[in-house]
Amino acid sequence: MESGLRFPKRNNKNLNTIKKFVLVNDPGPPADFSFKCVNNMQDVLLEEPRPGVKLLRRSKDGKLITQSIRLNNNTLTDLSHFTQVIERVLKDPSHLCWIDLSFNDLASIEPVLTVFPSLSVLNLHGNSISHLSEVDKLATVHSLKSLTLHGNPIETEKGYRSYVLSILPTLKSFDFSGVTKQDRTTAEVWRRMFVKPKRDALLDELHSDMQLQHSDSDSTLSSDSEGERQEQCNITVKSKYFP
Repeated sequence: MESGLRFPKRNNKNLNTIKKFVLVNDPGPPADFSFKCVNNMQDVLLEEPRPGVKLLRRSKDGKLITQSIRLNNNTLTDLSHFTQVIERVLKDPSHLCWIDLSFNDLASIEPVLTVFPSLSVLNLHGNSISHLSEVDKLATVHSLKSLTLHGNPIETEKGYRSYVLSILPTLKSFDFSGVTKQDRTTAEVWRRMFVKPKRDALLDELHSDMQLQHSDSDSTLSSDSEGERQEQCNITVKSKYFP
């Protein structure tokens, strides 16, 4: 006797669609290379990630399917070959949204960290970063929502928190502390008092240097040509130093 229940037929096309959806939307556990005594990025290629509660998925070519990587508590002093290693380890580096480099010996924030379009969480606490200006390099990472820098020498500099928040207005969390409206107000005041005047002064200095370099050749230019050259100078300097 038929029960009246009807079960849908197996549809391989739908199953493949579901699998693709899961792969894209399930970030999976992080690729954990922490506490591996990694001295340089190429050492990562010799290591297996630490096992976690959830198993890491791998693609057919053996690459890890994840959106996060942990490289904390190692002995990295620089990030040479970082992108090359990431491309060999991860299936899709463009989906990388969390990088943990805490407790290493990095003295600078290297530009290579700005090339990942989905990066939203970056941990750099417990390193050796000693110049606040290093933070400026992250200004182009508009996807960045959470950053940690405490435990670096820059933490002791005056206006540390306000400076970072003035440079990185997209942050929602800094040093594991939520960014408040008061933080934003203080950061804006800081930007007007210190950051913007400093950039304006640098821009004026660059203009003066460029004018001196071209003073001899400019003596024969017409006023129209001079105006065009000055406009080009403005565009060049702004695009180079203040993207």
